[in-house]
Amino acid sequence: MTVVVALTGASGMPYAVRVLEILSGVEPLDLRVIVTENGEKILLHETGKTLDDLEGMGAVVHDNGDLAADIASGSFSFHAMVIVPASMNTTAKIAVGMEDNLVTRTAAVALKERRRLVLVPRETPVSTIHLEAMARLSAEGVVILPASPGFYHRPGDIGGLVDHIAARILDHLGLGERGIDLPDIVERWKGMGSSR
Repeated sequence: MTVVVALTGASGMPYAVRVLEILSGVEPLDLRVIVTENGEKILLHETGKTLDDLEGMGAVVHDNGDLAADIASGSFSFHAMVIVPASMNTTAKIAVGMEDNLVTRTAAVALKERRRLVLVPRETPVSTIHLEAMARLSAEGVVILPASPGFYHRPGDIGGLVDHIAARILDHLGLGERGIDLPDIVERWKGMGSSR
């Protein structure tokens, strides 16, 4: 089974790295990664990691300019794609059908082939234009999963906040439905006990 993870030019690279760390240990999974030019710069700035580090996690890293890559074709079967972090630039391009790089083309393939597509926007505040683009994609079945960590699991550090979003992303990739067991990296909500 193939999962595509795209990193674009927005803050939030620790979320992407954590998702890749978890997915890299899952068998049998063909992990494909696309990183935009700005995404590569932000990845290095926020995490100190390079494309070589991502390849070291067992991922095939594609050139974002390679529109002839296998994942750019609807005939290549991938199960799901997540764009984390999803810049508003990339989100808007996907919403209007622009396919000018491998990230946007692969997202277009996910849409037209009715495959899972998860966008993790990391922008605040958002304009009406941003909201309209996300609403348009949501209407097409895209999961819009903002990088807004919760606190009910009582995170003790920034890693706990990152894990919360990574866990939600993993839930929405639908791998469990395909028999892929993923580790529980955060405690699931069990309620707050009895009420008065």
